[in-house]
Amino acid sequence: MSPDALLHNFGYLAVFLGTFLEGEAILITAGFFASRGYLQPFLVGLLAFSGAYAGHLFWFWLGRKHGVKLLDRFPRMKKHFGKGVRVFERYGASAIIITQWLYGLRITAAVIIGMSRISVIKFVVYEAVSCAVWSLAITAAGYYFGRAIEATLGRVQNIEKYVLGGIVVIAVGMWAYHQWKERRESQRD
Repeated sequence: MSPDALLHNFGYLAVFLGTFLEGEAILITAGFFASRGYLQPFLVGLLAFSGAYAGHLFWFWLGRKHGVKLLDRFPRMKKHFGKGVRVFERYGASAIIITQWLYGLRITAAVIIGMSRISVIKFVVYEAVSCAVWSLAITAAGYYFGRAIEATLGRVQNIEKYVLGGIVVIAVGMWAYHQWKERRESQRD
């Protein structure tokens, strides 16, 4: 199967699954491929919204139904729980919206919000707004990144693999940095 066919057949699924979990790297990559004509920008944004929103609803529900068990199972989450609940209960809507933009904390934040006293309706509404703005902004960033490369370098054949490689390296680097930072913090405790 050609790379074009792979992107067309599985690119949208990757956007949905990637944004269900965290999503910046996959969404920027999808926006880039949309600028190159491999994916439709509207579908990328729609699936990014759907994946992020479904993911946050799932993690919120998990926190609401099984929060204490999750804290016992994941001690790192327990460390941030008390402070996190106070922040979410104090700042409410703005805290819900801001967590969408915090790389590496979205899942934990949604679980903690689920364990807080924030109402389901409030979470559902503000999370929808946050996911919509986030998916549009990140898709657009990837799309215009692709346009900027094309304007600078022209329509270079096979540039996609280099851009994808660069995005993967950056994403892995960010993940490794967060892992290192968490280990360093846990050693201090």
